[in-house]
Amino acid sequence: MYEGKLVRLRAFEAEDLDANHAFVNDYETLRGMMSGIPLPASMADERQWMDRQSSYTFGEYQFAVENGDGDLVGRCGVTKIDWKNRVAELGIMIGTPYRGRGYATDAMTVLCDFCFREMNVHKLKVTVFAFNTPALRCYERIGFEREGLLRQELWRDGAWQDVVILAKMAQEPS
Repeated sequence: MYEGKLVRLRAFEAEDLDANHAFVNDYETLRGMMSGIPLPASMADERQWMDRQSSYTFGEYQFAVENGDGDLVGRCGVTKIDWKNRVAELGIMIGTPYRGRGYATDAMTVLCDFCFREMNVHKLKVTVFAFNTPALRCYERIGFEREGLLRQELWRDGAWQDVVILAKMAQEPS
């Protein structure tokens, strides 16, 4: 529905279940995006998550990320929105076999445009684990700026890790 140079953001379909299940059961994926304990998800858990994704949902808006070949490569969306202050939090997950090809950058560019143009959001925020340097580079590449650092916020891999907060305003260029 919403297209970039490399990807298309669309609704989730039933046939996306297997790929989504594989993505969220990859340790490297969970390590870089989930602040809780990176536990595997059952097929029933993933089906339940997908069943909640709807164009009629209010408060969270998720998109399937599809490449030009029609392959599901990940998902992205608005995870929280404060309508009064017009601030939204975003998130993205690109599956292991599809990383490093520019899909995340393109998907987040399209998602930001959607938020600014269609939702009339003023500010977009993301939180990124400091060790996730590809994600930090992706967000900075499309105009997000570092606003804060949460020191030793995350316990991962047997050590305390920092979390970086980045944001982008509607009037700032990509």
